[in-house]
Amino acid sequence: MTENRLGRLALVIAVMGSASGVAGMGCDSSNSGLRATKDAAAGVGGAIGAIGAGGASGGGTMLANTGGSSTVSVPGLDGSSGMGGVSGTGGTTMAAAPVVSDSGYVTMSAGTVVLVGFISSATAGSGSSIALTYGAQNFCASGTVAANSTYKSWANAGFSVNQDQSGASGSSSSLVLTGSTISIGYVNRGGSELEFQFYDGSDYWCYILPASTTPTTTTIPFSSLNTQCWDGQGSAFTSGTAISNISLVVPGGNVSSTPFDFCFLGLTIN
Repeated sequence: MTENRLGRLALVIAVMGSASGVAGMGCDSSNSGLRATKDAAAGVGGAIGAIGAGGASGGGTMLANTGGSSTVSVPGLDGSSGMGGVSGTGGTTMAAAPVVSDSGYVTMSAGTVVLVGFISSATAGSGSSIALTYGAQNFCASGTVAANSTYKSWANAGFSVNQDQSGASGSSSSLVLTGSTISIGYVNRGGSELEFQFYDGSDYWCYILPASTTPTTTTIPFSSLNTQCWDGQGSAFTSGTAISNISLVVPGGNVSSTPFDFCFLGLTIN
């Protein structure tokens, strides 16, 4: 199992090292062997999650200083209404909406930090596809994650957290996160499994978000973000850790394809 994960990680890192312009997201975010074992015991199709690298084990899309924009309408989140319509659960801090430029550059005052960087998307698994759109205060992704017998298919969309707007090679670096919780705003209209993830360039921490086909906010303790979010047996994220990317990930199954349609609406670190 360990060799499998390390082999895939080495492939993604190699792809990241060869990319120029926008720094892509890269890291297989779960051990496919461990998750396959867990899913077999549960009697389900199974899935893995990942923070992707554009072009690694599938297609990738990156947006950087391209000019022009792709628009998306999210009920209750457009125009002057701002974050109106995003409902929080009991005790949940509302997520701060991002400001997204025409080129796909995100600026977000997220509580204890300011996050800046370009939006990007990626897929893995032959036959997987993703379409990325964004508006003034959100970005969305839809498509299909193909089935893969060894749980190596996924799709993701996210952004660099500390990247210069030039988008040039070397313009992205890590950013230290301090706090105890993170409130994430999202909508998962496709109903697929959806993971929220941090990535620091070599490790990942994930959390399986509650299902919600309407805009909502979920507050996640840092301690609940785990390198094995499917069983909680990995390492928890701790305050003071530096990360390079944030993403939403749809893991694929081993039997049938997984259609998806989700939007990122904002976040606040507390």
